[in-house]
Amino acid sequence: MPKQPRKRKIKPSSSNELGSPTDGLNPPKEKIHVRDDSEMDELSRVLFGDSSAFLRSLEEAEEEDCVAGPSNHSQSLLHRDSGVESSNSEDSDNCNRKPAWFDDDDEGIEVGEALDAQGRKLPRGGLNERDKKYSNLLKHKFESVVGCPSWAKLKRPRTESAGSDEEILRTVGFVTKAPQTSLLSGSLEFKKVKDLNCETYNEGPFINAVEFHPSSSVGLVAGNQGIASLFAVDGKKNNKLHSVVFQNFPILCAKFIRSGNEVILGSRQKHIFSYDLLAAKPTRYNLPPSMTQCKKFVVSPDTQFFAAAGKWGEVHILSSISKEKIATLKQDSEVTSLEFNYDGSMLFGHSDTGEVTVWNMKTRKVQHKFMDEGCLQGTTLAASSSNQFLACGSAQGVVNLYAMEDVLHNKVPKPRKTIMNLTTAITNLKFNSTSELLALSSTEIKNSIKLLHLGSSTVFSNFPPFDSKLGNINCVNFTPGSGFLALANRKSIVSLFRLKHFKNY
Repeated sequence: MPKQPRKRKIKPSSSNELGSPTDGLNPPKEKIHVRDDSEMDELSRVLFGDSSAFLRSLEEAEEEDCVAGPSNHSQSLLHRDSGVESSNSEDSDNCNRKPAWFDDDDEGIEVGEALDAQGRKLPRGGLNERDKKYSNLLKHKFESVVGCPSWAKLKRPRTESAGSDEEILRTVGFVTKAPQTSLLSGSLEFKKVKDLNCETYNEGPFINAVEFHPSSSVGLVAGNQGIASLFAVDGKKNNKLHSVVFQNFPILCAKFIRSGNEVILGSRQKHIFSYDLLAAKPTRYNLPPSMTQCKKFVVSPDTQFFAAAGKWGEVHILSSISKEKIATLKQDSEVTSLEFNYDGSMLFGHSDTGEVTVWNMKTRKVQHKFMDEGCLQGTTLAASSSNQFLACGSAQGVVNLYAMEDVLHNKVPKPRKTIMNLTTAITNLKFNSTSELLALSSTEIKNSIKLLHLGSSTVFSNFPPFDSKLGNINCVNFTPGSGFLALANRKSIVSLFRLKHFKNY
């Protein structure tokens, strides 16, 4: 038999011997302990119990589901699996929360201590007592001014708790801004849009009438050339709808009647024209023998009749349907302006002596007279649709704003506000439909117009614009919804402004 090679014996190196170059590159393998099946069964029994116990737990769970019934099966599974509680308590619909934090320093401050530090005083009583907590006073004041936001309520319905927390992200601060309903004073938001008669510019040169249809977005422009034009008012194109030429008839006044289906046009002639919008047909009517002209008239709110200023203080009342004279009113001096009140029950007439006459239209007699304070010569007047104000303009450039109840009961009423922003004769006064604005203008100086905020009795500082070229304003009017303001001048131009606060035409 061949001899087997003898194995070489390697002595283990001691701790003080230098190791071989391969030492450390292949470290000795650790002995891995492999658990046998008996040990694994023992661990499984300790953690999960034995197989018989697991089967018993399944049987018990099935029995509980059967007792609870199928309607509660999903709730029991939800409770066991997802961890979401299904509360059946009485306050399950409410979400009770805790405050985010408590400030101990605020809780310790008393009202008296805070007021002394601020150097101010408050009336005694209630939360203002000096020994009360200052934090309660601040909380009460905040809630009285702002209210308690829903996101700050500790008790609120659970259905609101998820979405209402997002209220904080809706505004810059914690106060939700309510929509503004009334016109603010100070600065007026407006925009200059295309001229109303941008497609014609031939009604003038003096534009004497700018009227707006009561229900449709249609504007009427008429001037001393005897041309009346209708435009679709939108502020973008203002397309011309129709034009009518009246030969040798300079139009000095024009008004819509019969719900906007007809227009009455007056001049210094002894006749007037009526233009039917539906039939597109003009009709001439001769004035009564006692009338020599109809260059200044106003239509009653119900459009049943209109009043025209005559000579020697006469006021002629004519039917809007037949154009025949119904009655003649009289005042002591020359009539310079006429105006109906909001329902047509009274007619106001200004005079060249500064006296204002009030007629009762039911009895057609003088009901009251009063002197316009400081007025030497009256030029125009206007009544608000809210029946609150009466504005009177004079040749001295002064406008007196009266309360309606004052002028009806006092012979020398005191004006609520005197406007002296213009220096020449007032030729136009016009309230807007909501009685929040009063427009006053003078023809003698270019760009001479102001808008008065009635709530604060202040004039808007930014109107008209500094670089505007409105010319000598001859006529002023608002659309029925106050969305547009029209200013007509003596160079055939009707400037149109969009008032952003008012949403409708």
